[in-house]
Amino acid sequence: MLLLSHLPSAATATMIFMSTISISAASTPPTAFTHSTPTARSRSATTNRRRYMVPPTKSNPTIQEINAESELLRKEIEELRKEAFRRLEDLDDKLGVSSIGPYKSLTSTEPSISSTATTKSEEGLLPAPPPIVFTKSAEASKKPKKGISNLLDETKWKVSLSIGREPGTWMPKDWGVSGQRLNLSFTAEFTPSQLYEKDEFFRGGYTNAKIMHVVGNEVTLGPSISEGQRLYKVKNGGWQVSQGDGPLGTDLLRFFIELDEEVTHTGSDLYIPKGRVYCSCGYFPLMSGRQSREAVPSMKESFTKELKEVDEQIQKLREKKAEMKPFNMDRLKVGSEIGRLLREAERIQGKIAFAAVREPDKNLLRFSEDADVGLTREGGVCCRVAKGPMMEYHILGRFGVKSVESDKRRGNEQLTSSNE
Repeated sequence: MLLLSHLPSAATATMIFMSTISISAASTPPTAFTHSTPTARSRSATTNRRRYMVPPTKSNPTIQEINAESELLRKEIEELRKEAFRRLEDLDDKLGVSSIGPYKSLTSTEPSISSTATTKSEEGLLPAPPPIVFTKSAEASKKPKKGISNLLDETKWKVSLSIGREPGTWMPKDWGVSGQRLNLSFTAEFTPSQLYEKDEFFRGGYTNAKIMHVVGNEVTLGPSISEGQRLYKVKNGGWQVSQGDGPLGTDLLRFFIELDEEVTHTGSDLYIPKGRVYCSCGYFPLMSGRQSREAVPSMKESFTKELKEVDEQIQKLREKKAEMKPFNMDRLKVGSEIGRLLREAERIQGKIAFAAVREPDKNLLRFSEDADVGLTREGGVCCRVAKGPMMEYHILGRFGVKSVESDKRRGNEQLTSSNE
């Protein structure tokens, strides 16, 4: 009989069953050796001994003994489980935390038991971590930073179109020969919503293109000599910032609206065809809004200052050269230095011309409400015309823009003035 009462787990019963199976297998005689040769019998006997080799046992346990052993194991497991629950309850009492209790509101003003104070006095226990508090700086850091292509998001602009014959237009020869102009205006809201409709006017078709909402979905045609102003229905359009597509690698703003019908005055030789009207202008992002625009000098200003210093050096050297006698070696050196400075001045003038395009004068720009981006005061207007299998863009005129003050900022300013 096996005495397994000293084992504290259910592995004892498993070993008993495995031992019984092994013993019964070992006691079964092999039956495949009847017609084997001596060599085959010896090889088979060796294999059989290796296969059925088991540790020797004293005797096979009976079913009653196995049942008694299993009952003893169950009792030991139950005692261990009760001991574990008892230790958990003791730990809960030490921590001062009740596993099951009545619901209490988070806003209740009743004093509560502080687990931090209790845990500090207990041995082997760490104090509870301090609560996480989000400061204003942390909340501000969560806000997404604006990039070059989304400075116009959620801004409103007044757009004024001046339609008439322009140099280089491919419109019909009798279009706008009278010199008259059509003046249209509307308010555009540049939304951050993605535009999924493809248009070849945009770089990449619709890559990074967004929806431009026309407030009221209408444009106003200004009055003429023959008739007053009129309203025309339009559909929302799209807009996109094309980086590097402008002169000398500057950025461009492209947008369009879609007219539901042809726009014209009675008896006028000018008209805007039904469909999409495309506009583009310069787009110049600033580093950090008004403070950057007012405090940081531009490249043009830096180059102008550098050119002024070179001109002063040239003037001093010319005065020095005039005081020297002719055919003097020092006079030749001064003349050579003057020539070098003249070439340097010419190089700086080229930089100034480049900077004038990259950073146009502030008077030529119209800034957004937050002053973090500027649009050129004027831009070009065109329409797309099909010529056989090809598409052409015909110049219609030019346009101007002006930022519209948001309702939120206007309300804050009115509140401030009323408090004063």
